[in-house]
Amino acid sequence: MILDGHAHVEPELGVDGLVAAMDAAGVAQAVLIGAAQEPIGKINPLGPPILHACMRVPRLRMPIYRIARSTMHQHRRPDNAVVFQAAREHPGRFLPYAFVNPLLGQDAHDELDRCIERGARGLKLHLWFHRYRLPDALPVLERAASAGLPVLTHLGFGPPEDVEMVLERVPSLKLILAHAGIPHFERLWRLPRVLFDVAAPQLVSRGTIKRMVAAVGPSRVVFGSDAPVGIRARGGGYRYNPPPLPSRCFGDTLASVLD
Repeated sequence: MILDGHAHVEPELGVDGLVAAMDAAGVAQAVLIGAAQEPIGKINPLGPPILHACMRVPRLRMPIYRIARSTMHQHRRPDNAVVFQAAREHPGRFLPYAFVNPLLGQDAHDELDRCIERGARGLKLHLWFHRYRLPDALPVLERAASAGLPVLTHLGFGPPEDVEMVLERVPSLKLILAHAGIPHFERLWRLPRVLFDVAAPQLVSRGTIKRMVAAVGPSRVVFGSDAPVGIRARGGGYRYNPPPLPSRCFGDTLASVLD
């Protein structure tokens, strides 16, 4: 069974379109997350290769990461209702994740509690879009850990030591770093308790994925598409085109942290 560990419900494809793409690729289930930003338009085909090249040079990673962030317009308050609606309308196809912004304070805590009551299977944090550091999210991380939820995190501009500190403060935290741990990559691959996903071709090259799998092993690598943007096909339409990965990465790794 193929499990997509990182997908979004967004207007450009819609839930029915995502299900159709999953069916065509034999993807049985997908982690579903609300939209992090306003719809992303057409991506310049030169963008991903340039980003991949810059990410191979450690001193260029943070500057290019900041430039890329400046082009995006984020949703300060993610919509979780559409995620749970999709899970109801397509039983067994989606694992709904709560998506909160810790900068909203008590509202974020209350929203996470509501999502847990509705059956959330995990938590998504987006430090890059919402502009905070991982320690700023400690209260919601502790709540997720107490509920046994894995936490999928897109890192922002904080140092890698932030991840180490949070793991020390919340020993039971099941942390998954999106996009191979961008922008720190190898520095975080050394941490034994962290999982990593491989989404998406716009952010992570297949060469980086190959090096990561060799460094951490398939038991710590999660297949994720970052649909719909991550499954845009050349010439139009949407199609899953996963990178070569050991079979365990297509479901077993994520299943090991899902309660």
